[in-house]
Amino acid sequence: MSERKLLMIPGPTNADPSVLRSLSKPTLSHTDSDFVKIFKEPLNDLRKIFMTDKEVFVIAGSGTLALEMAIANTIEPGDRILNTVAGFFGEYFVKMSKAHGAAPKVLVVPWGRAIKPDKVKDALKEADYKAVTVTHVETSTGVANPIKEIGEIVKKYSNAFYIVDTVCSLGGMEVRVDDWNIDVCASGSQKCIGVPPGLALLSVSDEVLKLLEKRKNPVSFWYGDFRNWLPVMRDPSQYFATPPVNMIYALSGALKMVLTEGLEERFRRHHILAGAFRAAMKAINLKLIADKEHAADTVTAVYYPDNIEDSRFRSEMKRRGIVVASTLGPLKGKGFRVGHMGNVSQNDIMSAIGAIEATLRSMGYHFSYGAGLTAAQEKILSL
Repeated sequence: MSERKLLMIPGPTNADPSVLRSLSKPTLSHTDSDFVKIFKEPLNDLRKIFMTDKEVFVIAGSGTLALEMAIANTIEPGDRILNTVAGFFGEYFVKMSKAHGAAPKVLVVPWGRAIKPDKVKDALKEADYKAVTVTHVETSTGVANPIKEIGEIVKKYSNAFYIVDTVCSLGGMEVRVDDWNIDVCASGSQKCIGVPPGLALLSVSDEVLKLLEKRKNPVSFWYGDFRNWLPVMRDPSQYFATPPVNMIYALSGALKMVLTEGLEERFRRHHILAGAFRAAMKAINLKLIADKEHAADTVTAVYYPDNIEDSRFRSEMKRRGIVVASTLGPLKGKGFRVGHMGNVSQNDIMSAIGAIEATLRSMGYHFSYGAGLTAAQEKILSL
């Protein structure tokens, strides 16, 4: 059973066997004409996933690298930046902004709540900002911030660049880069896209690329300077740093799976399965951390009932073949998080719910056993 654990964490997610097999193919030279042809395909497909006709970047690294590239290329020392924070990962932008010399104004909401567009509007009326950052899905709480509406506010009330973290949403929830005024959209390979960890994915607007030619100071992140990578993204036969050849194979296959399913159908699947999981938790009287109106379709954070110890719960879940994640920050030990994204199926959701019910029952929690599975099944009927 040790090789059959089902990852139900907020990333990495379960990669399709065909994607995993592609990683074992012989590694081509990164200058080989066959590899150049292979690399062009995911670059083109990624534009469809981001819903943009602008430049896209695929860089060896994690989603965190994508976030820092977004900050490093748009911010110069002393620039004002508005960082919105709704949990643990929103703080990353604050730390990166400080690291690159910016003067951040931090707009914070309580954990479990979403950023309100009106609050962003109020902040933008108070001062001029070089950029505004938002985390689409706050992975620590399961909150989905309203990035479309915030983008409209940023465009109407400022000249700021709009930077969005879609690490936990791209490919699983609607993200329309061009329509929603997103200047830099930062993501990663290991969540909704369904590739193992290792790739930073970005889309970048023409305005950001033009800004790079006008900077007073060089980008303080040489490896992450868009100008070093742009020639390679436009023509993969060019060289800056060796690309992760086998990961590009995997990305190519995974993006084709996403597009074959169809983005709208993929969004629908994520929405239904997320609703099924939340219905199950409600049926067994567990409280969710995220505000109901802003619950994400990719991850759910759940409070433990009284007298349930975190490490014991997760260990018992793992023994049953299901891996879930702990909560973070001030919520550490108070709940668990379940990722339902990427290649997740209704069987995966039902398995996770069944294991949660069995584990809680074994730990002395009293509820109507099987109620979660029944509630989830009712929701899943629409798939």
